[in-house]
Amino acid sequence: MTTLAFTGELKTYKLPNGAKLVVNRREDSEAVALHVWFRVGSIYEDYHQKGMAHFLEHMLFNGSEKYPYGHMDYIVESLGGNLNAGTSKEYTFYHITIAKPYWKQALDVLYQLTQKPLLAEDMVEKEKPIVIEELRRGKDNPTTILWEEFEKLFYKVSPYRYPIIGYEETIQKFTRELLLEFYKNFYQSRNMYLVVVGDVEPEEVYREVLQTFGKEEGKPLPKVDIPQEPEQLENRTKTIRDNRVEKTYWLVGWKVPAVGTKEQYALVVLDQILGNGRTSLFYRELREKGLVYSISTGDFGRPRDNLFFIYATLDAEKLEQVKGRVFELMGSLREALTEEEFQRAKSRIINSEAFNLERVERDAYYIGYSLTVVGMLDYYRYFENNIRSVRREDVLRVLEKYILRKPYSEVIMVPDR
Repeated sequence: MTTLAFTGELKTYKLPNGAKLVVNRREDSEAVALHVWFRVGSIYEDYHQKGMAHFLEHMLFNGSEKYPYGHMDYIVESLGGNLNAGTSKEYTFYHITIAKPYWKQALDVLYQLTQKPLLAEDMVEKEKPIVIEELRRGKDNPTTILWEEFEKLFYKVSPYRYPIIGYEETIQKFTRELLLEFYKNFYQSRNMYLVVVGDVEPEEVYREVLQTFGKEEGKPLPKVDIPQEPEQLENRTKTIRDNRVEKTYWLVGWKVPAVGTKEQYALVVLDQILGNGRTSLFYRELREKGLVYSISTGDFGRPRDNLFFIYATLDAEKLEQVKGRVFELMGSLREALTEEEFQRAKSRIINSEAFNLERVERDAYYIGYSLTVVGMLDYYRYFENNIRSVRREDVLRVLEKYILRKPYSEVIMVPDR
């Protein structure tokens, strides 16, 4: 998301069927990253569809009109590439990173994978126990339970309160017809963002895309009502006892501005100051002084109902002391934060992004995320400029406006002995 991305030639196209294409020509790499993004994730599902976006991601790897089951992975791997996918609450994306001579083969694989899947009934039944086993393995991890319970506590109306993977009861009822309806609604041209990054000719990429993805019909997208989370008026606390943990886990969060807004850039800097890495305030004052085993902060980068969190592992008897110290440190930031420390935090963010963007696959990811989640390529284009424009006063203002003395939600997981 920094100016490093523009060492090459950034071109944007809108296909006749409504699909969007972004090509970033990078002459500094022999690898090419190809991504296909769809604005669909678990928040777009009705209750009876819970887990469907994730399940459909699995299904698309089970064969297409041109390639039988397992053949797409074989093609990409035989050419030295990597094929993978991911589903979140807001998006699903499919991606290949491959050597420059083979980018056209990779584009064809992505086309077949996402636009020509078989979605065979027998493969639906084959996939169900696989996904359910994945769900059960997740439940075996106490931190998965911790985060799921946190979002259930934090969100009372928003569909963010549901897990991406869904539930056994919904997964068991999936049929080819239900999956096909969901697929046709969201895996279509007007909901599609294609990204290619590497040493490729943009116009040549555009011509190839027209002959593949460009042939698919675009149609109106379904209207999905995603309710807004109401204002939280008081603190919410939940304690979980689990005999599988030896330490205490503390997770606390506040509702904050959406990703891409001016105030959210200030939150990115606040995150860096408070809890991002060994130079952060919480690390120095809590981790190095032996009050916690680990502590970090962050925001979820969501386009609606975003949240900022603090996450720590510690001994149970130190919880109140740590909690008090965390709020004390944040409350004293107006006096304690020097301009020099503030500027260093911004530099760390910019340098970290520049390092990430040296890899074409990360560059392509940030472009896809900006288009699909944030809804504007400018988030990618001007991230560095927007971070540079954040002032010390902006950081203190968002801290005071959204976090200090504001209602929070917290989940505490303690050993059950």
